[in-house]
Amino acid sequence: MNILQEYSVLNAKVIIYEENGIGYYKVNEPNLDQNEIEILNSILEYIYSTPSVPNIEETVVKILKNKGISDQGIIEKIIYYLRKRIGYDELTVPLADPYVEEIECKGFSYPVTVVHRIVTRFPRLYTNIILEQEDHVLKVIEKLANKADKPVSIAKPYLEFSLPEGHRVAATVSREVSLPGSTFDIRKFPLKPISPISLIKNESISSLMLAYIWFLLDYKPFFLIIGSTGSGKTTLLNSILSMINPFFKVITIEDTPEINIIHDNWIRFFARQSISSQFEVSLMDLAKLSLRYRPDYLVIGEIRGKEIEALVHASASGHGSLATFHAGNPHEALTRLLSLLNKDVAKLFLQNLWGIIVLGTLRDRNGNIRRIIRSIYEIVYTRGKLRFRPVLRWSFSSNTFMPNNIDDLIKRSYRISYISKTYEIPISEITKEISNRVKTLNNFVSNNILDLEEFSVYLKKISQGDKVETKAI
Repeated sequence: MNILQEYSVLNAKVIIYEENGIGYYKVNEPNLDQNEIEILNSILEYIYSTPSVPNIEETVVKILKNKGISDQGIIEKIIYYLRKRIGYDELTVPLADPYVEEIECKGFSYPVTVVHRIVTRFPRLYTNIILEQEDHVLKVIEKLANKADKPVSIAKPYLEFSLPEGHRVAATVSREVSLPGSTFDIRKFPLKPISPISLIKNESISSLMLAYIWFLLDYKPFFLIIGSTGSGKTTLLNSILSMINPFFKVITIEDTPEINIIHDNWIRFFARQSISSQFEVSLMDLAKLSLRYRPDYLVIGEIRGKEIEALVHASASGHGSLATFHAGNPHEALTRLLSLLNKDVAKLFLQNLWGIIVLGTLRDRNGNIRRIIRSIYEIVYTRGKLRFRPVLRWSFSSNTFMPNNIDDLIKRSYRISYISKTYEIPISEITKEISNRVKTLNNFVSNNILDLEEFSVYLKKISQGDKVETKAI
């Protein structure tokens, strides 16, 4: 057994290890003796029978002290099991673990698996959490749904909802639509949004790529972020949104709330599902409504249908537009999106789309799986002809992002040339501005300033008229 990571979550110990080429995630819980079990049950009985317990931990400490128990180890064990019983039972530790990004159950009697943010050598890790019976899986799904005030019924044997913490749950119930029975998948999202600086630090993007995007954001572009499931589209979207001028109004529209940004002028809309279509609020409804708010940026968390029309009209009216879409490459993305639009709107879409950012994964030389920006394409639509112009990309042969200098970027970029001509800004000034932004980002990285709030304070300062500073931060 090769131990890869060990750390504590709540009062349990997590051990991640490799054995026979397979990755494992083991949860070691504290042991309770018979007396401690009886104490735990009596406290649970008190909590369940009391209409309101404002602070459970303080209440537990008070009850235990009244019983003559002051041993901190015992107190911590009791509190751990209370959290587990009141929280998410067997899933409490992986749900509380900040390094777990996905929890998967493919059915009863199989080990629950997790996707880890740090240990990325394995696509998933096998846990020692096994829900032995179908009823056990169903009980977990019911508890998850109860936390979100969602009903569980065989009449509708699948569910999609968000937990109070913002994590997204998808589940199937019984054998109606899945075999051997109920299943679930929990996509976790960081409680704190990941900063753009962290993406550079993790080598998901280069500082030149990010400086290029940051510069274009001042001119309200229309960009799509595409990639497969789990490629990091929402993470990148969050980071890009955090670089928008804090004085711009940003409206985000989502099926389930996943976008989480620090921005002074952010309005957040999300769709409402209903048994009756009369009371349903769709993405398209919200997209139309949002244009009444005069947004500087209209953002759709994930395009699935006709709501793309609102983005097109927003962009054509001078608003910035951003969205994610499930697709493997730009040709596939545009083919599917154009099929959703009538001829006139499709033409408007191609005329206003600035570019497409393609995400993917790779296995690095250490065997770890890493999310990266595979390429950034600018869209050039002239005289009825569509061209994809690759501006920045990951080079597998040189194992780095290319190009790696600003002059080459300027030569490749149609949009930078467009901005220079439209706003009468000399290319030399644009080159200097992007260069300053690269240096600024590198200063944040070298000083290990990964906190998004610090970056947001800095961004607000320069948006008030200060020039981008390049000195050490």
